[in-house]
Amino acid sequence: MRILVDENIPYIEHFFHDYLNDVEYFKDKEFEINMVKEDSVVITRSTYKTHGMKISDSVKFLCSASTGEDHIDKKTLDEMKIPYAFSTGANAIAVREYVLSTLAVMLQEQKFNKNLNSIGIFGCGNIGGGICEVLSHFGFEFYVEDPFLDHGYNCLDEYLWSFSKRDDHGQLPSALNFISLHVPLHYHDEFPTKSLISKHFLQNLADGAIIINTSRGGVVSEKDFLELDDDRHYIQLISDVFENEPNINEDFFNKNLFATPHIAGHSQFARYQMTKMAYENVMNFLGQDISERNSILENRIINFEKNIFDKDMDEFGLPVTLMLDTYNPKSDVFNYKDFKKVRDNYNNRIGYSQVIIKGCSEAADRENLKLLGFIVEEN
Repeated sequence: MRILVDENIPYIEHFFHDYLNDVEYFKDKEFEINMVKEDSVVITRSTYKTHGMKISDSVKFLCSASTGEDHIDKKTLDEMKIPYAFSTGANAIAVREYVLSTLAVMLQEQKFNKNLNSIGIFGCGNIGGGICEVLSHFGFEFYVEDPFLDHGYNCLDEYLWSFSKRDDHGQLPSALNFISLHVPLHYHDEFPTKSLISKHFLQNLADGAIIINTSRGGVVSEKDFLELDDDRHYIQLISDVFENEPNINEDFFNKNLFATPHIAGHSQFARYQMTKMAYENVMNFLGQDISERNSILENRIINFEKNIFDKDMDEFGLPVTLMLDTYNPKSDVFNYKDFKKVRDNYNNRIGYSQVIIKGCSEAADRENLKLLGFIVEEN
């Protein structure tokens, strides 16, 4: 059985070193899945879309080293009886860190005030739920919208989807100033998410509200955002995902407060976990034992600075200096023409989960750091 792998998936040799004679790499834009001749396992990324493609009968298992699933035509695979799998949930920690660091940037730049504004989390699964846990612990006011979960937080009662169902739009909480999107891309469903953030929703937000989209391009209507009159409705958008990737719209890109090239979930830790899960999925399909691998990820050691930590907690409610010294999403801004190049070569980001904090002695401080995902060295 051949193992055909996208060349931009990291850590393949680390996990598949017992099967390297069977591994063959491909470029995603050149790979023709209809031309596979030998019986093969195919491992793709989310950049490879199978909708509208003829799939060779020689593909015996399709595995995507991604958490998103909308790029794979599951209906066709089901009809052909070709099994498939995803690295579901593997990047949740990285996206959570990206969103929290973005919130830290907004706090530091005084675009968001913990004491005056509140937060909306749309989608309360692995990612949104983790963010809510942090916000609750640190005392932020926030609201949650997820029609599928009884999450126990302040709820917007399916308000978001009401915009596509009725014309008498109510008002969001007047101080809702930071919205983070964590929904899949659904076209036909009881709760569709295609163009979920559209004209009417944008016009009903508080002036200066910030929306961060790390979910999927298409959840935000780029057309409606571009047509928004900034003099009447000033909304700030931070996009990590775009319609028509990798050929993204220059005008939409330029209207963002800042943008990153679909890398919110791509810390070293997350990419390692995604490939690890892909390896386990392939081994399970092949009926082979899963071998444990010693982690090859690097850790960063930081000495705890109590005075800076306390100052940030008093001013912002979060240790923004430590968070942004670890990862600042603005360091990943890019030229829109370089979307694919930057994303394909993005491998070096260290997140909170790879940072070891030394010298933190107070129990409350240690608890705060651990909840954010930092590793706190025992005294």
